[in-house]
Amino acid sequence: MIGLLGLGVTTASWAEDDGIYADFATSLGEFTVQLDFERAPRTVASFVGLATGASGWLDAQCNVWTNKPFYDGSLFHRVVKDGFGNGIAIQGGGRISVSGGVTNLLGPGYTMLENFTNGLAHSNGVISVANSGPNTDGSQFFITATNVPFWDGGYTVFGHVTAGMDVVEAIAAVPVLDERPVDDVTVHSINIRRVNTVAKAFDISAQGVPIIETGGMRAYMSGTNLVLDYERVPQSKTLFRISEDLQAWESSDRALGYYTSGATSILTRTFAHAELGAATFFHAARIRYPVPVTSPETQRGHTFTFWWDSPDLVYQVSLTNEQLGGGSGWVQDGTNAPYPRVVYADIWQREAYMARLSFIDDLGRQYTYHLGFNPGEATNRFTGTWWVVTNSAQRYSLSGLFTMP
Repeated sequence: MIGLLGLGVTTASWAEDDGIYADFATSLGEFTVQLDFERAPRTVASFVGLATGASGWLDAQCNVWTNKPFYDGSLFHRVVKDGFGNGIAIQGGGRISVSGGVTNLLGPGYTMLENFTNGLAHSNGVISVANSGPNTDGSQFFITATNVPFWDGGYTVFGHVTAGMDVVEAIAAVPVLDERPVDDVTVHSINIRRVNTVAKAFDISAQGVPIIETGGMRAYMSGTNLVLDYERVPQSKTLFRISEDLQAWESSDRALGYYTSGATSILTRTFAHAELGAATFFHAARIRYPVPVTSPETQRGHTFTFWWDSPDLVYQVSLTNEQLGGGSGWVQDGTNAPYPRVVYADIWQREAYMARLSFIDDLGRQYTYHLGFNPGEATNRFTGTWWVVTNSAQRYSLSGLFTMP
């Protein structure tokens, strides 16, 4: 832990309130965040589990399970500034990966239900979860350096800075290029402290955070074939990888998909021995969801009605069950009469509690909707983008509510 000019963040000399604290040691100094485990229990449980390594996570490059502290060595990769160049937030929490000259930010291998209705606002010095749409909360977070009320209702606040706000402001003031700090700002470590009885009793395993574990797998020979048996349990997703050197794992996704109902079962895969390398390694990881998976398996045969926030527009589309997809619908702009639409090339990308629906309509416009599916809710939130296919450089944001009866 790096000292901060005698302030001693990790062994504070002042009386702290009861609670859970996260002491950040960064390349620009230290600061402390108090985590609100009472109003954002799932988010705090996920953050604590990742920071300490108490919860497993997936090395997303190869879907291999590990339980090292997730945030150690990560970067504050983004600084958001206003139109005058003042930093308003710093963002971190993704693990940097460079592949083929492309830099990616990798998460823990799971996403969670959001909780932005917990009554906590984006005032100066709060920590909140970054996301890519409804119910995509993962490992990334941001810390505000000013009041940002227009972010309320879109992100889950789960704590506030109690010491070292000057360090947060220093990070927010660094020079950036396209919001990326010119010089890396590294998170060396995050130390979690629990002060007094209630905080110490907070059980991170009982808050509905997805659980990542190594999947039970058995290998045996059957004639000239290698047979792998692995266990599938309800409300889970299994991922499978192959490597010949334990370094490079095949990039093709052998995810077995979500298994949401039924009893525990054994799934068998067979490999011809002659097709395997001299040394071949297999790895299975499993994500279990304590909160049952809510996203539908498919978009086919469903009708979606979208109420856009701006402009005042309703877009309804009914997708066929046919293999080639597509469907029909209508659009109503304000109080004008609805006019028909034909849609093509619909694509469904599913996660546990959300899905991405993309399609092109007969005006040559492509839409991508990020759809949240909250337990027991008939109407849910969406975000997304649309653009004209012939001019994909100019994109427009979408947000609003939708139903899918």
